Amino acid sequence: PFVGGGAVFFHLKPNKAIISDLNQDLIDCYSVIKSSAWRLIEILKQYQARHSKEFFNDLRNRYNVNLLSRIERAAAFIYLNKTGFNGLYRVNSKGEFNVPFGNYKNPSVFDEANLLAVSKLLKNAELYTMTFEKVLDHAEPNDFIYFDPPYFPLNETSKFTSYTKDNFLEKEQ
Repeated sequence: PFVGGGAVFFHLKPNKAIISDLNQDLIDCYSVIKSSAWRLIEILKQYQARHSKEFFNDLRNRYNVNLLSRIERAAAFIYLNKTGFNGLYRVNSKGEFNVPFGNYKNPSVFDEANLLAVSKLLKNAELYTMTFEKVLDHAEPNDFIYFDPPYFPLNETSKFTSYTKDNFLEKEQ
């Protein structure tokens, strides 16, 4: 129900799975990896070749105003995450990606072999953007369900829960 980076899914490599997340861009990215991995890799190669602070800022702006094709947007999602400050994914209340440039000299933007392996594994998965409650409607007896919701802030200075424009706070926990 909270696939995020998918560590458990990719470790277990199930023959059949339903994965979901409220972050639509994340699910769209997984969908593109599933169906168009080679085209995505080609775009990521272009983005990596153009890597600079200026390119990052321009791509972030185009990403935020939705001026990219579906595959370009998935590539931007990966590129911005890999080259943004500390590898963060964070959006503001308008849903705009607002992480600054990471200032890495030669960042590893993507791993071709890994993207192809992920694509193959995602062929066995249904992808959704829905609440965790609705994901449970798909559950059957003996299903393994892994819950890993966003971390609840421990104090006022650790309030980062902005993976989507909607908050996941105490009520949701």
